[in-house]
Amino acid sequence: MHIFAFLCRKEYICSHVKHKSAYYMITSQLLRPESIVVVGASNNVHKPGGAILRNLISGGFRGALRAVNPKEKEVQGVTAFADVKDVPDTELAILAIPAAMCPEAVEVLANEKKTKAFIVLSAGFGEETHEGALLEQQILDTVNRHKASLIGPNCIGLLNTWHHSVFSQPIPNLDPKGVDLISSSGATAVFILESAVTKGLQFNSVWSVGNGKQIGVEDVLQFMDEHFDAEKDSHIKLLYIENIKDPDRLLFHASSLIRKGCKIAAIKAGSSESGSRAASSHTGAIASSDSAVEALFRKAGIVRCFSREELTTVGCVFTLPDLKGKNFAIILMPEVRA
Repeated sequence: MHIFAFLCRKEYICSHVKHKSAYYMITSQLLRPESIVVVGASNNVHKPGGAILRNLISGGFRGALRAVNPKEKEVQGVTAFADVKDVPDTELAILAIPAAMCPEAVEVLANEKKTKAFIVLSAGFGEETHEGALLEQQILDTVNRHKASLIGPNCIGLLNTWHHSVFSQPIPNLDPKGVDLISSSGATAVFILESAVTKGLQFNSVWSVGNGKQIGVEDVLQFMDEHFDAEKDSHIKLLYIENIKDPDRLLFHASSLIRKGCKIAAIKAGSSESGSRAASSHTGAIASSDSAVEALFRKAGIVRCFSREELTTVGCVFTLPDLKGKNFAIILMPEVRA
């Protein structure tokens, strides 16, 4: 029932106070790093550590690229180090190693290598066990103490026009005016990318936030709102949300972006009983009632979608020029409502 509370809080809608969040942790080192290290890099491109290194290389990353692999001197042509302790100072670290090894690696990189951004691809954290949740909290405590960014864990990474830090294929056509995708689910992000490529949909960025331990969907949306440049930025946002942690903030920043000329479409997973089970198995998310989600989306002006295919189709429609005037008609199939 907590989602309904925002509908009655007039003082929130009238307030201009910035909301407490992790959006300020979205640093330049995460978005435009000058150096990247892949911890768990591999010559096997079928492994996450190999696939993400391949994508960084083929994507033409212009900064210093490094790898950590205890058995290799070189991985895919990139200099490899046996241990994170041997790596030069690096702005962004991507971890593709077992969950139990992640807290120590993050601690070393943050403390000794001045690393200010982390993407943790690994699963086996709070979405699975209590022990995993403790590991996740250790990572969060470290990155917060060093004022660093954290994407994940349990994600496919971050893709933008500066660096292709995802382990999935295909990489879509990238354009600053393309679509921004924010997804709680890595698998859903991959499906949307695959579907979008066949439809010719271009992207500006793809955010797979995974468990969203530090940076979640609302944080990314707030960052996009408060840094929005109508001349340079994408006007289309697609969201796949498994857990609405802060409905007030989602409403506020979605509404703000729409007032600035943006179009937003979203799927809220887990609104049904079966959907709830699916969402919780991935990120430990808690379902919200369908009527509450519907009310929130309507108030914000978000176009609600009910399948991943529908979301990509709506994204394509958003790219078309607005229809103006009275010289057009809507034709429906029998028993289909507009």
